[in-house]
Amino acid sequence: MYIPTQTPRATYWNRVLLNVFWIVLALDLLSQLFIFRSMWGYRPRVTAGEYFLTYILTPDLLIAALLLILEGIYKWKPQFSEASITVGSHLYAILIIMFISPGIDVKPLIMLLPLLVSMIYLNSTYLIASTITCLLYTILLFSTTPTYDYTLRVENIIIALIFAGASITGFGVIHRGRDLLHSLENSMKSEQDLRIQNIIMDRLSKIDPLTDLYNHKTFHEYLGWLIDHQQNNPFPMQLAVLDLDNFKKVNDMYGHWVGDIVLKQVAAIILKNIGADDFAARYGGEEFVIILTAKSLDVSYEIIEKIRVELAEMPITEMEGKSVTISIGVHDFVGADSKSYVFQKADDALYQAKKTGKNKIVVL
Repeated sequence: MYIPTQTPRATYWNRVLLNVFWIVLALDLLSQLFIFRSMWGYRPRVTAGEYFLTYILTPDLLIAALLLILEGIYKWKPQFSEASITVGSHLYAILIIMFISPGIDVKPLIMLLPLLVSMIYLNSTYLIASTITCLLYTILLFSTTPTYDYTLRVENIIIALIFAGASITGFGVIHRGRDLLHSLENSMKSEQDLRIQNIIMDRLSKIDPLTDLYNHKTFHEYLGWLIDHQQNNPFPMQLAVLDLDNFKKVNDMYGHWVGDIVLKQVAAIILKNIGADDFAARYGGEEFVIILTAKSLDVSYEIIEKIRVELAEMPITEMEGKSVTISIGVHDFVGADSKSYVFQKADDALYQAKKTGKNKIVVL
């Protein structure tokens, strides 16, 4: 079964309208008490107690009870709050009209209240219902007006025209409000699409599309930032440069598509073994780089060695179950090292690993 939900905006307006109803009730009570005290010299044909009970206490208690019911619906059944407040606005207006002094000629205009509530909700169904209520009330006014009272009939016609004008204006307001909401939604959607596109473009500019590791450019930016950061907050850091052994033979024997599979698997092994504080990138071709931080050289060496061993022992289905090996050069950063020096030392270590047999780690 479908149960309507309340948006935060609708909840906000429900609360505003309920607050307005309470304020109007308070003002109505104050005005009634003022009239009761200041104009009692005219002494109607009832006692002070009867007048207070009939024209002040009873209507205000009925209105307060109505508002308490609306408050309960707002708190415990918020999905029905909007509809209940709309219905309640009709009852609110009717109660005020029923108990207000007959001598106040503008009291029928209180029926504008539900029309205004419908406009605030931008709900044409509510506005149609409110318009029908006002129409029935206007018919009641005409039916109860003596035929000889020309002035009162003219007043009723003016009131009917005011209701009609308010209803027409309400439909215009609702139509215009919906247009503005639609334009706002389109604008927000366009902004959201642009933000998503910027995020995607930013990711594409930083990530290697094949391996999902960071790319060459991002590696140099991050390494430079880390080294600058070292000046104020020294911490252990090692740079490892990794290069697949004899990778050209893999491409030549099995094809570049198998070579791509190998590169993805290498990236997966690297990501599986490094920590959240570490950084891995595909430097280019079959070459990778890893920045390990907040670890001693011994701990970082164990991580690099695990990567090397795991790769060497992993059979690759597309290569007839054979495996590949990787050579690794490592440099342990010290405070005086520049970015170019750090990379050069790790690259020199990689060169020695390649030159002295491959599938090993050399630290310089």
